[in-house]
Amino acid sequence: MSFTSLAFTVMAALAAASTDDLVIRNVTLASPEQDAALEGRWVRITDGRIVEVSANPIEVHEGDTVLDGEGRFLAPGLTDSHHHVSFVPGMGAAGMPPATDHPDLVAAYMTQQPRSLLYHGVTQVLDPAPLTGWEGFTDQPQHPDLLRCGEVPGPHDGYPVNQRSGDHPESAYPYDITAPDEAAPVIARMQADGAVCVKIYLEDGFGAASDWPLMSDETLDAIKAEAQARNIPVLVHANAIDMYQIALDHGVGVMAHGLWNWQWPEGEPPVVETLDRVIESETGYMPTLRVMAGLADHVRPGTLDNPDLAPVTPASLMTFYREGGADWFADELASDFPADMPRDEIADIFGFGVQRGQRALAYLHGEGHPVMLASDCPGSPTAINQPGLCTLLEMEAMAEAGMSAVEIFRSGTLTIAAQFGLEAEYGRITPGYVANLVLLGSDPFDSVAAWRDIETVVLRGEVISRDSLQAR
Repeated sequence: MSFTSLAFTVMAALAAASTDDLVIRNVTLASPEQDAALEGRWVRITDGRIVEVSANPIEVHEGDTVLDGEGRFLAPGLTDSHHHVSFVPGMGAAGMPPATDHPDLVAAYMTQQPRSLLYHGVTQVLDPAPLTGWEGFTDQPQHPDLLRCGEVPGPHDGYPVNQRSGDHPESAYPYDITAPDEAAPVIARMQADGAVCVKIYLEDGFGAASDWPLMSDETLDAIKAEAQARNIPVLVHANAIDMYQIALDHGVGVMAHGLWNWQWPEGEPPVVETLDRVIESETGYMPTLRVMAGLADHVRPGTLDNPDLAPVTPASLMTFYREGGADWFADELASDFPADMPRDEIADIFGFGVQRGQRALAYLHGEGHPVMLASDCPGSPTAINQPGLCTLLEMEAMAEAGMSAVEIFRSGTLTIAAQFGLEAEYGRITPGYVANLVLLGSDPFDSVAAWRDIETVVLRGEVISRDSLQAR
């Protein structure tokens, strides 16, 4: 089965059937393949899919639900192409300490997580490294459509295995490739389990570490060859120049992190050659600016006073943060700096990483290279990187890097759909497409701020008031 046909099958199974149609009347259509929004459109949705889009009124049948779109903008829901459903902000992996010490808080977060994504217009997510237990996301009654990679750990004494406590648990790493001849059967099992991509790791250290072992060239090539034969892309965890160059040497499909781990003196940046290779090879690019921004926010005093947190964070979890429950990670981050260095200065240093990532992004989009909306939420155990909000903040950081509202809009719709073979499923308001839509009070072609102005979410044809999605 091809990747495209597999994806279609998976998404079709996710689409919720309905007995009556939904008609959206007299709405301004903001579909990103267009150059501008189109006024006075009508849309009919049947069984979770768009079946008609018209500039003329559509006949309403008895039993149809009618959604009045007058004065509103209808856009396809966003895809966050890098979101971890099995991780809890401020805690880390849900099945490991310290999360296992707080089961009630984890349960509250897992219940709210998909609602928070929908609250910010994210109707699809790709989890590039799902741990077992991801079913807790899809078991929720309202959740974005979930796509998954199959996660391949690196060497057992390398990243990310060396970041876990205890032994190498099957529950954390259900797939394991340590030699070239293991690639074919393991990737076959991944795909049979529903994986639509393979993620590998090229990380030789961070902080004080710089000598972690890497996957061998032979194993990397075997993974690439098997994935290519099965028509699924290889995503690579890499954020430093040397790791990027290794990945590009092996012709990987997607860089799962932006290039923000480098030094950029005045004058011509040394990363241009590497970024040019990304462009020339048409390698997919996920900026993931929220990785470094989340670290900065986590150590910066007063971050928890951000009013954007309340709608997407369970009240019990906010209390936990305010009482110092996530301070362990802030202390861990600060331990790499002088003991007397103020926390806001440490935050500023992490902020330099954000700036480097933005400059790399500015170069790529300035050269016309498409990028994907990708937050890596929560990434590290950073409390501020709450689902949905994390995606919005990523978009705002992309705007700060110089991307226009329409470029960012397309990065979360058309570009991701093209990268993962979902062009006939998501990213447009067109007959046949999944009816994952958002109704906004302002035009997403004009400003990223439109994504703060969501009024209604349509999930596989189900109309959901945004207010009903708020955390409690």
